[in-house]
Amino acid sequence: MLKYILSQPEKYNLEETDIEIANKIISIGKRRIEELNIGELNTEISVLTSPPNNPSPIPSIPDTKPPSSTIDILIITALKDELDALKNCDNQSGNTWQELKDSSNYPYYKTTLNHKNGTQLNILAARPPEMGENDTSILATRLTSELKPCYLAMTGVCAGNKKDVFLGDVIVADRVFNFDHGKFVAHDELINNQQIRFEEIFHDIRTYNLNSKWKVAIEDFSQDWLSTIQTPRPKSYYHQERWLLHKLYDYQQKPNEYSRPNEHSERKTECPDWEEVIPRLKEKKLLKTYSLELTKKALKGINNEREKYLKDQRYKDPLNPKIHISPIATTSKVQEDPQLFQGIKELQRKTLGVEMEAYAIGKVAETRDIPMIIVKGVQDYANHDKNDQFREYAAEVSARFLLAFFTTISVDLLTS
Repeated sequence: MLKYILSQPEKYNLEETDIEIANKIISIGKRRIEELNIGELNTEISVLTSPPNNPSPIPSIPDTKPPSSTIDILIITALKDELDALKNCDNQSGNTWQELKDSSNYPYYKTTLNHKNGTQLNILAARPPEMGENDTSILATRLTSELKPCYLAMTGVCAGNKKDVFLGDVIVADRVFNFDHGKFVAHDELINNQQIRFEEIFHDIRTYNLNSKWKVAIEDFSQDWLSTIQTPRPKSYYHQERWLLHKLYDYQQKPNEYSRPNEHSERKTECPDWEEVIPRLKEKKLLKTYSLELTKKALKGINNEREKYLKDQRYKDPLNPKIHISPIATTSKVQEDPQLFQGIKELQRKTLGVEMEAYAIGKVAETRDIPMIIVKGVQDYANHDKNDQFREYAAEVSARFLLAFFTTISVDLLTS
């Protein structure tokens, strides 16, 4: 190309310095080409030294691009501890992740995983400065535009429907929707000489859905990923409370046959949060205020349980998390409402999870025309007993499952 340009110095307004530099570049280029080991390529390299027959100085090149050997996946989390849980899935305390900056000088992280067939997966991860739909949408929009990932994903924690899921379970959204969107109408009515205010929301429900083939793959997903979980699975407070109540019952009924609960061989494993459990039971009027004696209310409940299922020990937590595929609802505020899911099910009856960012991820994915997947671990039930007991575990299992999905799912389903 340079040879051709040098043949017409007047046309390109070349000065002597330009010609000298161009000749040096040609000389260096020839030497570098000769140093290359190109025998395997069986390629003839030539320098264009005269104008081609066509009027363009650049030979036409077929518009063919070889398929990329890597697949880029952008994962967004809502909060720092969720991002840390994802990064720690490298089993090296996150040390394999490289910190990078986008065009706005905002940090994101990158690591590389291998698919089971050898394909490389570039995992890109970031979190917004604040939780919530707006900040998440801004970050996801900017990064998808700049990094151009093949897939957009989200991992982290959510609240779950107590009737259908257990703490630590994983919910994969087959659709996400925002149940706060719609029209708010309020009016007052005079009833019995009192002004009563009535409020109603006319919901505008739009969903963003999981790829149907991915859904089928998740339904048949192997349980091998469970062995990768490193955070110890907590014992729920319900499990610990029932264990303690039953052991107290045994000891109080037959003190010569049963040991005190605090001396029981199972105490450390079955009731590790002993100091938190006792005040909880006293608050529920199941233990007497100044002793570890069962109240009448507790005795009645235990007798009923023993008649029904003590032999099966149904109060015990499940050993492993389950995978649920269901709608996940997004809200603009933190929820603590025992009736929350009852109201949501009027909109999407199979909804099992509620959180604050997934809808934004679905909307950005549709705008960018890339597939998305939302995976959340259940940390609480959004009721008055909500706490962070399962948060660390839920954050890890959601991240572990998401990475297991991308590294084992058929590449045909990823590249199609």
